[in-house]
Formats: sequence, structure tokens, C-alpha cells
Amino acid sequence: MTPEWFERVCLSALGHRTSQEQTYDLARLVLQRGVPGDLVECGVYAGASCALMARAIMDVVPEIGWGQEYTLTHLWTGPRVHLFDSFQGVPLAGPHDSELAHKSAGEAACSLEGVKANMRAWGIPDELLVYHPGWFMETVPLVTGNAAGSCTGGPIREIALLRLDGDLYESTRVCMEHLYRLVSKGGYIIVDDYDLSGCRKAVHERVMPAPIAWRKWD
Repeated sequence: MTPEWFERVCLSALGHRTSQEQTYDLARLVLQRGVPGDLVECGVYAGASCALMARAIMDVVPEIGWGQEYTLTHLWTGPRVHLFDSFQGVPLAGPHDSELAHKSAGEAACSLEGVKANMRAWGIPDELLVYHPGWFMETVPLVTGNAAGSCTGGPIREIALLRLDGDLYESTRVCMEHLYRLVSKGGYIIVDDYDLSGCRKAVHERVMPAPIAWRKWD
């Protein structure tokens, strides 16, 4: 990954550059340590964080490598990046989301085709990406086998890196309920909106993080 590529991708991100850097670094870390499982983001917006996770796969996994004109030429069976999003923006805030009560439904929206176009522009191969369009309460249980029906790309068995960026209590709660148990030993969870009370409540209902570690930036 070059600094120029990183900055170009981050122009499409809503979060801070430090959060995007952390996402790439932790993706590399779980891959280098051989933590089993796929990389998952719930709440992708324009796809920047997912592109960084995919790029980590391309930078670390030897049989892929990275080149200016890179394309996959075989059936890829290694880790993939799963993208969960309504692609219609954030739903209405609920009673636990006091900080976002003034927000309108549909904010922070990027269409599925818009995300796919970004991935092509950033040089991310389609084979590394699995899209799950729809509301989390509908799509997340499907991939874990906790709801009847078929899911895109088959079920998720293990997760090496789980990134939650759903803003709201209900959005975070359903992901913690169904996906947290799939995170492998030694895997990481990034909760982008932990500073919001509803999101924090949903995390603590499933697990009380201890110890908490963070990186000092200033």
C-alpha cells in the first residue's frame, strides 16, 4: 500500500484517517498471525475500510501479491471481505440513540453500484469481496444460519476481523448477537461508534471489554 493510494481511498471515508490506518494495520496483523476467518464490516458507506482490509489481503498473502495490472487468475479460497450495508443510509435512531435523535433516515448513503465502482477504481478484485445488501436484522442472521433462507456467498464460519460501523444501538446489537461469537480466538473487533451511547450499550450487553487498549495520537 502506498501513501498516495491510502489517501485516495480515505477521501471516500467518513471517519478519521487514524481509524482507517488502524483498520489496515489490524487486518495485516490477523493475516500475518494466521488468525482463521474472513474480514467483515457492517456499515460500509462508500467502501473505504473494506478496500483497506482487501488491500491488506493483497499485501500479505503470498499467492496473491500486488501489481499494477493485478487480477486473480484462479478460484480464490482464502479470506474474503464481507460488506454488510443497506446501501440506503442509516435508519432512524431509536430510544437508546440520544445523540442521533435529530438525524434523518437515509443519511450517509452510498449505493451498491457506487461502492462497486469505488472498488474497481481502487484496484480491488471482485473475488475478494462478498456483498450483503439489506438491513442488518435481515442479512446478518442469514450468514450465521440463524434464519431461514439463502445468503450471498455462503455462510460465514469464522471471522478474523470484525468492524462494526452501524452508528445505532439496534444495528450494533444484531451484529454483536450473531457475529461476535464467530470471531476467532486472537481475532479483533473494531467498534467505530463506541463513543455513541447506544452503540456502547449494545457492545456491553454482549461483552464488557477489558482490558481496553488504544493508540495515542497526540
